[in-house]
Amino acid sequence: MDPSHATRRLVRPAGAAALIAALAILALPRLSAAQAATDSTTLLWTAPGDDGNVGRASTYNLRYRTAAIAGTDTLSWWNAAAPVTSMPLPAVAGLTDSVVVRGLDPTKTYYFILRTADEVPNWSGFSNLAVKLPRADTIPPAAVTDLRGASPAPAISRPANPARARPGGGR
Repeated sequence: MDPSHATRRLVRPAGAAALIAALAILALPRLSAAQAATDSTTLLWTAPGDDGNVGRASTYNLRYRTAAIAGTDTLSWWNAAAPVTSMPLPAVAGLTDSVVVRGLDPTKTYYFILRTADEVPNWSGFSNLAVKLPRADTIPPAAVTDLRGASPAPAISRPANPARARPGGGR
C-alpha cells in the first residue's frame, strides 16, 4: 500500500479538565505512534492553533524516514524525509488529530516528525519524534512431536514369471 494514504479521526476532550490540559501543551504538537496493523501506524497529536494554541492552523506537514536523526541535525533529516500526503486539515486547537500511515515495512523502524503552518504560512518548529518499532514475527513454529523412522514396506509375494503361476504351466 501507499504510505501517502492517510485517514483522520477527531477526538474531543472529555470536559473542562481535558480541555485545560490540552491547551496547556505548547504550540509544538506531541506525536505518539500506536501500532495498528503490521504495515501501518496511527499517529496522534493535539492540534495547535493558528496563533500558538488559539484558533485553527491551516496545514500539517508530516514526514518520515527509516533513518534516525544524527545528533541534533533535524533539518537535514527533515529535508531527506518522505512526506505523508493527504494529511487531514488541522482541527481546532486542543482537539486530538490523527493519521494512519500505511504501506510500511513491518521489519523496519520508522521515525516521524510533524510541522504545522498557519495561512501566511508561518511554520511551527519541529514536533517531538514519534517512533514506530519493527513488528517482527517472534513466534516459532511448533515442535514436531511424532518424528519416527519408516518401517519397511511389507513384502508382496509375486511370482517372477506370471506364466508359471497359472495352473497347468500356462499355455
